[in-house]
Amino acid sequence: MKNKFINSTQFSQIAQKVSFLYKNIWKEFTTCLLHGPRQTDKSESAIDIAIAISSDERDVIFINTESHAENYCDKIAGASNLYIFTPEFESPEDPTDYADIVIAGIEEAVKTTEVRTFVIDSVTRIAALSFGRNASAAHVMKRLVALQVRYKLSFLIVAHDSTKSTDRALLNLANSEIILEPESEVMPVATEEPSASSDMSNSIPRKQLSRRDRRMLRRSNITPKSHIV
Repeated sequence: MKNKFINSTQFSQIAQKVSFLYKNIWKEFTTCLLHGPRQTDKSESAIDIAIAISSDERDVIFINTESHAENYCDKIAGASNLYIFTPEFESPEDPTDYADIVIAGIEEAVKTTEVRTFVIDSVTRIAALSFGRNASAAHVMKRLVALQVRYKLSFLIVAHDSTKSTDRALLNLANSEIILEPESEVMPVATEEPSASSDMSNSIPRKQLSRRDRRMLRRSNITPKSHIV
């Protein structure tokens, strides 16, 4: 094993050449985790990001374990630099673990093509179709990140499991994250005229309120005004 030791000036010059793939969040040669609540469409967002990156003349492989790419044929039809890989068993009797099929597919792409950017939808599905240690999304994520580091790849990995414990375990392995938020639900303004002392004619997003405030709103059907300091 031959280690490379470079001084800080050289390191800075190399680091500054690394570009961002998506906004100022997902940097080239790193792993980014895309996650959010169940009601957010993470697969569509991942496809949108893959298309945006491929439009810059960069080849991207979308790993379609969720089989959601079929729902967005109109979007991906014109993305000539976007490739779809759907990992499949060779036969009904194939005993290969699904996580191994995905890993092998990525390694084959690295060795036979120039593609180095992958969008993986999703680590949750890979774990669900696997057994033993691979049945853990965190273990699959660790294997994927190790692969990304070994070959200096760029990974955007989707997680559909919204539990806090799983998110923490996956985030510990990622370099950055994209969190999808559901659209803010705004409570309707009361039809009756509020009193001058209450000053409650405007509305604020319901998700910014506490549970106690939301219960009070349901009882009174009055939306409080946001306080501006």
